[in-house]
Amino acid sequence: MNVSIVIVAYDAPAPLRRCLSELGDTRARTVVVDNASPAGEGDLVGAEFPEVRTLRLSDNRGFGAGANAGVAASATPWVLLLNPDAWPLGPGLEELLRFAGERPRLGAAGPVLTSLEGRVQRSTIRPPLAPWSLALWAAAPEAVSRAYGVLRSGRSGRTPGGLRAGEFLQGAALLLRREAFDAVGGFDERFFMYGEDADLCARLRAAGWEVELCPTARFVHLGAASTSGRADAMYRELLRSWLRLIAKRDGLPRADRARRALLVALRVRAAVAPRSAAAPVAGWLAASTASELLGGSG
Repeated sequence: MNVSIVIVAYDAPAPLRRCLSELGDTRARTVVVDNASPAGEGDLVGAEFPEVRTLRLSDNRGFGAGANAGVAASATPWVLLLNPDAWPLGPGLEELLRFAGERPRLGAAGPVLTSLEGRVQRSTIRPPLAPWSLALWAAAPEAVSRAYGVLRSGRSGRTPGGLRAGEFLQGAALLLRREAFDAVGGFDERFFMYGEDADLCARLRAAGWEVELCPTARFVHLGAASTSGRADAMYRELLRSWLRLIAKRDGLPRADRARRALLVALRVRAAVAPRSAAAPVAGWLAASTASELLGGSG
């Protein structure tokens, strides 16, 4: 198989150990990027999986930067970007490669994600990229998520791989054609966490590459392996990433309108649920403009 596997690891040693164990023979083509992790995944890999290549970074510049470094350290035509808490089920990787090989303009393909128990998870995402939709999602994320699932169950308006307009692949397991990845400049490293997968898919499509879901490939995804102990900080990064996506597509003024809409939604949510994280996050949004939150650029 002309594929390398790149895993960006940060503070998730137990899931990483399970992931590498499940990869079996493909470990010889695997690069683990130790993103300056306090858990020392580089030491774990060296001691327990010596056939796996380890790339140790001196500081944590985010998931996209770690992924770019891992892809640059490989040389195959295809690269599977894999979370440390994900792995293929059965011939999942072979199915992804077969699917991709039949599509000469495919830039990225993703599998169907499942829980450890086999329950199908959402394998795609449609970011809320309008001020009102972002505010609605922030005010009632569970209800909006359920509504999205219901709307997605319809079959009209989909691409051959099952995606709808404005929909992107989840980055937990993402097969990338190197030629396409290099052509669009890889991940935008201004995204520290979240949103970089949607941004990459959007740029691939804009450059004429296809982005598709492979319905016959299955991968397990445990979820939140590296972020479960930092929920509040990760929620802020998620909101920052949505604002960055809006700024890249529609400009900083619209991103600031989205910030103000978010602020209203979170203040309402804080009033209804005072023990939630809404109040401190609202204070964070109120303290800076979108330009300041995004470092002066989209």
